[in-house]
Amino acid sequence: MPILSIIVPAYNEERTIQQVIERIQTSKLPENFTREIIIINDGSTDLTRTIVDSYAERHTVIHSINTGKGGAVRKGFHLSKGDYIVVQDADLEQNPDDFVDLIKPIADGQADVVFGSRFLGSYRPISLLMNLHYLTNKAFTVIANVITGYRTTDVWTGYKMYSRRALDAILPALTADGIEFELEVTVLLSKKGMRVADVPISYVPRWYAEGKKTNWRQALVSLRKLFEYSRRKV
Repeated sequence: MPILSIIVPAYNEERTIQQVIERIQTSKLPENFTREIIIINDGSTDLTRTIVDSYAERHTVIHSINTGKGGAVRKGFHLSKGDYIVVQDADLEQNPDDFVDLIKPIADGQADVVFGSRFLGSYRPISLLMNLHYLTNKAFTVIANVITGYRTTDVWTGYKMYSRRALDAILPALTADGIEFELEVTVLLSKKGMRVADVPISYVPRWYAEGKKTNWRQALVSLRKLFEYSRRKV
């Protein structure tokens, strides 16, 4: 019976973490699949710890010092036992019912990793700030595609579905602690010869007043890191 491991990194997500976990628990999966939920509290200073502790008898709950998304996700990856592995952000931007569509290209033998593309789905930027984020993402995606040879449409997507084979191939080389983790993953997948496919996903963006954590300084650091990853031998 195939297992889907769902990694949930959380940092100060007291407003949404319970809703996210409840939605994961009841989300649609392919027939005969079971789920493993691993929650990583990444040094939260709000009530996130208390909320996730209430799920500790049913799921794996880990508390750690704050390292950033990449560091938290790596902890979950090392604990995961599933045949398929996905990262579910704790902010309600993504829809766990998309798991079925993310799994399908891997199950059908067409891909090793599937990128859930926000821009192939219904999302459209409707404000100046949203357009700036969109254009920044597209620029990073174009650069990443040139480096990797992929034709993905959303390199920054947090919804990446991994086959066990693909994750095991790149996990020993993963080092990124911050949001540049998504770029490192993409470059490592290409260096390991993994096939990548895009599928559209549902996406409800949140912004800074609602807890969005990315900023322009991180974007500049990530650009430098992207070129560093491209030169690294693995």
